[in-house]
Amino acid sequence: MFVLLLTGPPGAGKSSVSTALHDRLGEAGVKNAMIEVDELERCYPPLGTERAIAHVQMLCASYREAGYELLFLTATVEDDDYGNALVAATGADGHLLVRLEADPDTLRSRIIEREPANWAGLEQLVEASQLLAASMPALSGVDLVLSTEGRDPESVADDVEAALHERFPVLPLTRTSSA
Repeated sequence: MFVLLLTGPPGAGKSSVSTALHDRLGEAGVKNAMIEVDELERCYPPLGTERAIAHVQMLCASYREAGYELLFLTATVEDDDYGNALVAATGADGHLLVRLEADPDTLRSRIIEREPANWAGLEQLVEASQLLAASMPALSGVDLVLSTEGRDPESVADDVEAALHERFPVLPLTRTSSA
């Protein structure tokens, strides 16, 4: 199994870009699966990192058993240990780590636009996105950094697809990179 791990702070576009690429490749007949780790961790009380990693491992094993050779994994990777644990949990034969970024004001606007205005965690999520926007450039092992600033998910997906094709050449290109 080959894994594309998309990371970035909240509001960077991980879900939108991954969904665009997942759908595009599916329409082209490429068997692929998608796991949004942040959604796996959405529970109360909090699941905990160790249990979330175990869930990723279980799901990846299931997808591999079902014959999926390409997996899209989105996650807010806050540090190298977490990123390494996620990749290890996939049991992947290879991976591509892509970090998405955007201006902190854009992140804030996107989060406020998508989340319910009365949600108690809104300001905390906005604050976390600002802190992560500043700290995530220090992550190691990142293969590609793409700005989503002023770009639609499809155009960012073009660049991710081109990089993915270089690393996983059995994947047919569905579009030409916009770069």
